[in-house]
Amino acid sequence: MFIRVNKQKNKDGSIRQYLQICRTFRVEKKVRQQTLFTLGRLEDLLEDGSVDTIIEGLAKFSERYAERIHGVGSSSVAVLWTKEFGPVYLFRKIWDQLGLGRLLRKLMDNSEIASRYDEAIFAMVLNRLMDPSSKYRIFRQWVESVYAEGLSDIQLHHYYRALDFLADQKEAIERELYGQLTDLLSLDLDLVFYDTTSSYFEGEETDDLAQYGYSKDSRGDRKQVVIGLLMTRQGIPVAHQVFPGNLHDSKSFAMVIDDLKKRFSVNKVILVGDRGMVSEANLAHIRELGMEYVVGVKLRKSNHAQELLSIRGRFKKVRKNLEVKSKEIGGETYVLCYNPEAAARDEASRKAVLENLEKKLNRLGPAGLVKNRAYSKYLTIEKAAARIDERKVEEESKYDGKYGIRTNSKLTPEEAALVYKELWRVEQAFRNLKTDLDLRPMYHRRESRIRGHILVCFLALVMESYLALKLREFGCETSVKNVLHDISQMKASLIRVDGVEQIVRTELYGQANAAFAAIGTQAPARILQEIWQSEV
Repeated sequence: MFIRVNKQKNKDGSIRQYLQICRTFRVEKKVRQQTLFTLGRLEDLLEDGSVDTIIEGLAKFSERYAERIHGVGSSSVAVLWTKEFGPVYLFRKIWDQLGLGRLLRKLMDNSEIASRYDEAIFAMVLNRLMDPSSKYRIFRQWVESVYAEGLSDIQLHHYYRALDFLADQKEAIERELYGQLTDLLSLDLDLVFYDTTSSYFEGEETDDLAQYGYSKDSRGDRKQVVIGLLMTRQGIPVAHQVFPGNLHDSKSFAMVIDDLKKRFSVNKVILVGDRGMVSEANLAHIRELGMEYVVGVKLRKSNHAQELLSIRGRFKKVRKNLEVKSKEIGGETYVLCYNPEAAARDEASRKAVLENLEKKLNRLGPAGLVKNRAYSKYLTIEKAAARIDERKVEEESKYDGKYGIRTNSKLTPEEAALVYKELWRVEQAFRNLKTDLDLRPMYHRRESRIRGHILVCFLALVMESYLALKLREFGCETSVKNVLHDISQMKASLIRVDGVEQIVRTELYGQANAAFAAIGTQAPARILQEIWQSEV
């Protein structure tokens, strides 16, 4: 058996090369060659380290080469330590592309701060992306587990003071970062999605920012803050706001509108918000500012509910599980949206509730049933008896799979419905904040530390969203979570071979190389001493 490089000529005259495993054999007296397997394009195999992986894998079955690998014979090999490296390298590249280090240093120079907090901020953002921890654990343990330049020199008080600095410079950071993102990605604030979430605290809080309120984490027993997030249609967060925990969503929306107009100097923008954001005062304010909106309608509570439900004609199919009808009412376009699959689920759920209700009607009196909202909306109470009201059942069925939106924009009803469906990006961003980036629970007591911690999480979300967008543009269909898993398999190890020490990286795994290619960079060299010579 032998290795052969098969060269083929392209139409433009360039050469492509394929690495093949072949064998020779005889047919009567003639020697023949057979290609057993084509390993792939030679350039690709060399770029992602696959050649080395194949050699190392086959070496396990060779006594001669096994001696070299295990340090038996003439060479001695020792691995002195292994640290996390893949995400460190990838997110440092993204950090630099977004100009965050340069921006923070500029703001620190302008603020005449003696200490440099930019690396402490990078460490906290990186930690959110890799292994979310407390600031104390970052200082005591985490920085020692990653191979990164300069992080081991940061003291614990640097992290806490860096949070104060972030809280003070929040608006400037978001404004400058938006400018950098606009240059890199051609962002446009013609369409902005807005939603809110809450995040709770552990321990005792002393600042007014932490308040009891409606908890979206189902933790009404804890004080919380409300966080509003603005995101572009590409899925990139551009700004956030932190409000007291008892502030209603509709009030936060009004404050964000003014902030958006003031800070980003937008001339034309369509704000997209969920049903909880809607109040007539908010919508009037948006119109006064010359802006447009696409907002959800609480269909059951709307004054126009029956008018919408009775629009004549068939629904127009926009895409799978999205059909629309529309009507002009009071200078606005109201859109009735219909999801056939959701309608089937609503019908099945109602049937299950009614079956349960039938069984309980004979065992429980009206008092035992009307307290249950799932049951009471189908009941009619007559004297001391309760019965299922078929008229109410029929009325409720009219809402199966339907929801409403309203807009004052020039978007067609179909476009408005699609835009409103894109709100899931903000919801997904909040899920990432709360789960992958561990926004909650928070243990900080001072308002500046709370705001600084949330900004750290926001910056981590921006970096992860930037990577996700780049991967989509690159054509990578693997999720960001899975790509980051592959990236995390790349470690850095300090090895000693015959008394000579080197820091080397392990092989690339899965879609790791796609992540580097997507952001326009290359995987690091196999020997890392050329990157950070001071670490050797």
